[in-house]
Amino acid sequence: MAYHQYLAEDFAADDRFKEWVHAPTPENIRFWHNFLHEHPDRFDYVEEGRRLVQGLQSIHSAESEESNFAALFSTRDIWTRIEASLSDLESPEGRKINWNISLKIAASLALLLSMGWLGWRYLPTNTITSDPNPVLVVNKWNESVNSASVIMDIQLADGTRVKLGKNSHLKYPQKFEGNERIVYLTGEAFFDVAKNRHLPFLVYAGNTVTKVLGTSFEIEAFADSPDVTVSVKTGRVSVYADATDHPHNDPEASGIVLTPNQKAIFKRSDATIHKAVVAKPQLVIPTIDKSLFVFEDMPAAQVFEAIRKAYGIEVIYSEAAFGQCRLTLNLTDEDMYQKLEVICKVVNAHYKLVDGQVIVYGTGC
Repeated sequence: MAYHQYLAEDFAADDRFKEWVHAPTPENIRFWHNFLHEHPDRFDYVEEGRRLVQGLQSIHSAESEESNFAALFSTRDIWTRIEASLSDLESPEGRKINWNISLKIAASLALLLSMGWLGWRYLPTNTITSDPNPVLVVNKWNESVNSASVIMDIQLADGTRVKLGKNSHLKYPQKFEGNERIVYLTGEAFFDVAKNRHLPFLVYAGNTVTKVLGTSFEIEAFADSPDVTVSVKTGRVSVYADATDHPHNDPEASGIVLTPNQKAIFKRSDATIHKAVVAKPQLVIPTIDKSLFVFEDMPAAQVFEAIRKAYGIEVIYSEAAFGQCRLTLNLTDEDMYQKLEVICKVVNAHYKLVDGQVIVYGTGC
């Protein structure tokens, strides 16, 4: 039977599930978080199964205590003590004691004593017991679905702000716990992540994982789309395939790192991922001095460096071909691609976008 058909007792008997409860690792935590994202209807069963596993562990660890209790408060010992106490009673002023009533009272006290112990030992309370593994608690989740035609603004518990696009769904915890901040996205959203170098922020979306410490980026991961796209506005972002089903692999090792104005495109069909430049590169320094794009008899090398500095995109060219080129241009109003078109026309060149970089090639001046 598959996990999506499991009930609480099935989870509690499953070795992989018990390993997560008893010995959590980043890999098995991701697996079960991802499972809950894919099958939210199993949430209550997973939570109950987790409590069953922890409850059984508590019972086993308490066997020695119970043995001591049984030795001290066995039924026979209780009755022996009751009988001894009753035999010592004297009837004041010659009145007879109603032994039936006394025995009933004593029996009731014995039963209450036994039940009191068992209740204290096994029944969960909010004031006495605490979760021995709080990091394992299946967190309570919020789900936001945007079916409107306008952007939905969401603020997460850590201060991260999310702009959820139309026909998109975001699942996130009421409170981030453990050593990672994990959310699940279907659709499109822009994230402005609160910085916390101790708690990486992970977005699971369409078989990909986007990992950051604090930055802003956009993800498009609609269920019916063949691709998942991650575009970076600020900071650095790591993007890799979701390897939940292969917990012994290191997915980040085969992933890519994005910088501003770069994007990752993940193809679901063959689980490949490659880097590109976003459709509309933005200035990485919004208040940049426009005079940066006014060139007066400027060497080509300095012009290309101005592009790199303004947009954060590497420009690769041949020093031998373009080292002698000098330009006089005013490019204050053009976007990045328009700037490149003008520059290449002047220096007799063309450019390509390869692996998130600009490659300039040609015969030169």
